[in-house]
Amino acid sequence: MHPMVFFNISLIGCTKYGGQMKFLTLKTVNGEDLKLSKIILGTASLHNIWNKLGEEGTFAYIDKFRELGGDTIDTGRAYGGEVDQEHFGFNEGIISRYMKSRKCEKEIKVITKGGFPDLDVKDISNMIRFRINRDAILGDFYTSYDRLQKGPIDVWMLHRDDPSKPVSYIMDILEEIKQTGLVKVIGVSNWSMERILEANAYARSKGQVEIAVSEIMWSYAYTDVVARNDKTLSIMDDALYRKYIENPIPVVAFSSQARGLFSLLYNGTYTWDEVPQKNRWYAFPENEKRWLKMKEFCDKTGHSPAAVALAYLSSNKIDCAPIIGCMTEEEIADSLSNTDLTLTQEEIEWFDNI
Repeated sequence: MHPMVFFNISLIGCTKYGGQMKFLTLKTVNGEDLKLSKIILGTASLHNIWNKLGEEGTFAYIDKFRELGGDTIDTGRAYGGEVDQEHFGFNEGIISRYMKSRKCEKEIKVITKGGFPDLDVKDISNMIRFRINRDAILGDFYTSYDRLQKGPIDVWMLHRDDPSKPVSYIMDILEEIKQTGLVKVIGVSNWSMERILEANAYARSKGQVEIAVSEIMWSYAYTDVVARNDKTLSIMDDALYRKYIENPIPVVAFSSQARGLFSLLYNGTYTWDEVPQKNRWYAFPENEKRWLKMKEFCDKTGHSPAAVALAYLSSNKIDCAPIIGCMTEEEIADSLSNTDLTLTQEEIEWFDNI
């Protein structure tokens, strides 16, 4: 293991809620800039928070995120209904009610997604059919627009790809969405870089809207599609990282804190030997080395693993805004404890040198 070298990290980790939020800038369909907070609130489990805390508690949870500088929420047409599929859009509805309650429709930026596959209700890991067709895509888009009730959707993404469909077919549908005037930015989630490049080349040849942002699975901890049991995901690895360096496109990263892996190890909730039972997606030998790096860095600086895991992404060569999947206000406060924490390139390389 190489000796640790620090460059410009100050000992501000003990100062709670320190710093100014950083921003990710996206190009809109009209060529303007749209700025999103570089820490984004994920809502895949918002219905669980709602069921536990009710409206008042859920709204206080979102309030906490905004109090600490966050202004962007990531959701999806499918969120809240992945299990029974009768509640597709439930979480979009919670967000809409929150914005109406707080009168903050113009202050909050919402990323939502459509075209999620149909699932086997007896085994939700089994996607029984893709929904990348014109009726499904337009239906999801308009339904999200109606449910959110905030005017033009800030960022709308296809939630999955269907590689059997030509990109020309898909991009023509996305151009149709752009022409409605009801969306600011169009992106994709869980697409390969090859498909993004092919799609954008087609769009340029036709003078149509291009994919402006990509949402993928990425954290400091390693995992793969086998561990995740989902071959439709796009997960950052060394090869994909090189492709994003060579083809710069802004990234929104889900599972950015690896289900709390480093925080839970750091606070003693479980040990590394328990990871295969407690957090099996990340039970890889190289992640033990990453954990030791994280512990050393946090011990030295006083920063929390949650904040450092986010800074690893938000400071990266690839322009990235991580999504946090917190379940409590306390977890939000921990994640946003140093929103302007920036790692130098040397520090990121040190983290990666395992």
